[in-house]
Amino acid sequence: MNTRLAILCSLLLATAASAGSVTVAVKPEVQKKSADIVKEEYATANWLRVRITNTSPTKLEGVTLKWALYAANLRRGADSVTVEKSGDMTITVDSNGRYLDVETPKVVFEYVRTHSERSGRRSYKLVEESGKKYHGYHVQVVSGSTVLGEAFSESVRKQLK
Repeated sequence: MNTRLAILCSLLLATAASAGSVTVAVKPEVQKKSADIVKEEYATANWLRVRITNTSPTKLEGVTLKWALYAANLRRGADSVTVEKSGDMTITVDSNGRYLDVETPKVVFEYVRTHSERSGRRSYKLVEESGKKYHGYHVQVVSGSTVLGEAFSESVRKQLK
């Protein structure tokens, strides 16, 4: 009898511990939009493929998926990382290990690498890097003010500390 009671209690505690447990897996995607190798001008489209897995026995209804793509400002002296684009969407994920795949909109990042251009017959001028280049992401699954799960790139994790 005590063995059955112990098993029942452990199952109930395991269920309570997993309640609200959400895993967030993110796969960043990139597509080269254009490249001018002579002028070192590049444009890439970046977006995220997100898989939200609900391991709890309760269905997640009306939770919010918040996402942000970060850009590094390449202008000399700026040395900053900012949110280039962010958004949120309301999602529903079934219980017991079910998952939902979501794709964020594509965001274009345009930048110029440092290079030299001919400015005369034998002279060159230095063109410094400029624009905004993709830096990382941050994704959260939120219910009210409670964060159920989140994922971020290593580069953004360092910025958030």
